[in-house]
Amino acid sequence: MIWMAGLSFADSPSTVIPVPSPLKKFMPKLHLEKLEEAKNKKIDFVMIGDSITHSWSKHPEILNGSNLLNLGFPGDRTQNVLWRIDNGALDGISPKLVTLMIGTNNLHEDKKAYPPDKPEDIFTGIRAIVSEVRKRLPNTPIVICSIFSRKAGPSYERVKAVNALLPRLVNGKSVHHLDLNRLFLNEKGFQNESLFDRDLLHLNKQGYHAWASALKPLFKEHGLRLNPNALGKKD
Repeated sequence: MIWMAGLSFADSPSTVIPVPSPLKKFMPKLHLEKLEEAKNKKIDFVMIGDSITHSWSKHPEILNGSNLLNLGFPGDRTQNVLWRIDNGALDGISPKLVTLMIGTNNLHEDKKAYPPDKPEDIFTGIRAIVSEVRKRLPNTPIVICSIFSRKAGPSYERVKAVNALLPRLVNGKSVHHLDLNRLFLNEKGFQNESLFDRDLLHLNKQGYHAWASALKPLFKEHGLRLNPNALGKKD
């Protein structure tokens, strides 16, 4: 039985039990680097996520000037994000805005090292993350972003099921929902492949431009800035 803060996890899904990432490449080196980064620069904007969020680092010019702390870690699932928060990821900062996109690695097929989690369990993990962020950053609004669509198949249906649950977390004040998928689907309601890399999981540069465009109203509302020149560039 696993205990934390006086609560038993015996009957909880694995998605809410904090565990470190199994990917040694990103544990603990990158985690420690991010802790140090947070100590040494002004942080106005925090993005929490997995490799899709991490890959904003390939296009730093788009978010230049936002004072971003990128807490996207390749391979992370909800339980890994909870571990990072428990181990200082949000300590000592007071950002103006936090965004969260997590769950796609909980959806992987059985051929991966772990079976896919049920949509309702992934939602429970996301809800736990939101709760932990609120505890540590009570004055910072958090925006929950929908998980990007997958190609047709079981994962596509799981993504739809998780995304359908996310609006339940909105409280009208500090917790908001941003449906990004409307920008990343084609006219048939499937993945717009022109915005994704060849693996159809990660975004290409135009995909990050589309994501940034969706963030513009949030940035304006919370006194953050995007680089308009970068958004105007075309590949």
